[in-house]
Amino acid sequence: MKYSLLFTLLSTPLLAASYKVEDIKFPPSVPPEVGGIDFAPDGTLFAVLRRGDVMRARPAADPTKWKWELFATGFHNGCGIDAVSRDKVRVTQMADFTEATDTNNDGIADQYRIFAAGWGLSGNYHETNTITEDGKGGYYIAIGTASHNGPTAEHTLGEYSKFGRRGRNFASVKWRGCTLYCDPKGKLSPFCFGFRMHNGIHQDSAGNLWCGDNQGDWRATTPLYHLEKGNFYGHPSALVWDERWPEDKDPLHTYREDLEAYNKHRTWPSVQIPHREMNRSAGEPYEIPKNFPHFPGQMLLPDNNSKRITRIMLEKVNGKFQGACTHFLNGGGLRSGNHRIRFSSDQQQIYVGQTVRGWGKEAEGLQRITPNGDEPFDITAFKITPQGFKITFTRELEKDLAAKDLKFKSFTYQSKWTYGSPQENITDNQVQSVKHLSAKTVEVTLDRFKPGRVYQLDLEELKSKDGDEIQNRLFYYTANQLP
Repeated sequence: MKYSLLFTLLSTPLLAASYKVEDIKFPPSVPPEVGGIDFAPDGTLFAVLRRGDVMRARPAADPTKWKWELFATGFHNGCGIDAVSRDKVRVTQMADFTEATDTNNDGIADQYRIFAAGWGLSGNYHETNTITEDGKGGYYIAIGTASHNGPTAEHTLGEYSKFGRRGRNFASVKWRGCTLYCDPKGKLSPFCFGFRMHNGIHQDSAGNLWCGDNQGDWRATTPLYHLEKGNFYGHPSALVWDERWPEDKDPLHTYREDLEAYNKHRTWPSVQIPHREMNRSAGEPYEIPKNFPHFPGQMLLPDNNSKRITRIMLEKVNGKFQGACTHFLNGGGLRSGNHRIRFSSDQQQIYVGQTVRGWGKEAEGLQRITPNGDEPFDITAFKITPQGFKITFTRELEKDLAAKDLKFKSFTYQSKWTYGSPQENITDNQVQSVKHLSAKTVEVTLDRFKPGRVYQLDLEELKSKDGDEIQNRLFYYTANQLP
């Protein structure tokens, strides 16, 4: 553990040099607890704040010159927002999905209507909801579970389940722990099941649906999931809302008693992200657009509990997604609380919305990240082979790599009812050969190379041909399958 953390720290100054991080200030009277952010088609940025307000502003080059306006108010812990236009937003709050519209062009919403409703509400503080557009006028909605750390109301909203109420994080009311589909007319239906707290959901440019989740009960470490209709993603409480699950069967008790059956039923994460070393609390995953100068097409995953954003390199193996992760930014002026991401209209800057809600040191607000120059010297592609990995760097290497320059180990995780899980079945994987396919690409062969494991790569200090040091020296690849 100390070894891995050392390499994490060594990467920080170089990562910070690649990006400029600026604070975007809200007015002094506005508590800057950002639940969600989104750009309207005209480039106006909207921010829904957890205490109820929706603010809007036109981005300014000078971060101190933003002119914020109050657009709407009265939302209950809004955490998802779609800026339909400069005059209309839709917000997921605790109990429903509400549309707010400015009908008289005075700059303030005067018409509120429920766009969609139907999930339950127990009164627990943890039951927040987020959204992503489907590109066809509909939405996917991530419905969070409740937490044992907070009370519930005496009278709940919607259907109640005694089996769903059990456990550390629970789904006592309808569709908690599920992802829903909302059609363009506001009709809701369950899409998939089994989430603890998927604090952010995203549909990428190819139509793939993604979410993270938070380490805890039935979450060994931080996951990234590829969502598919009808699948179960591992947190049993939500199974009470799956019509295929027997009504008289307690899902928590069933899978506490039979982890083998649990592992067969669940859909495993596409990427398992080490909790301490890489990402402690996943926010909203977001695809890097094609015009952003660094790592286009890859995925960013903000860390709500650390000053980090994770970069994820995905590939398909035997028809299923898996891949590698490393740091995109670690410190360098970034606050903690990161959980929402949007790219500027020209795709050249990243906006990060932040709130911590008591889970860490105070870290609330909005920050802007701008690349400093060309793509940094780093690994840009990390792909699996039958015997190891093919690794591509952004620039030509100073010299050929030897086996001693790459140290691999592997391990497994087992999700269960306990809060998180340690790395298990740890194995050192010796590098048997390093083959240079080009000045940027190497193919590494490992001993004892097996599927169903997470592989950790620690790099020695490397330099590019033009003298730059490697940005990251710590990487993890989730090898669910071998090609």
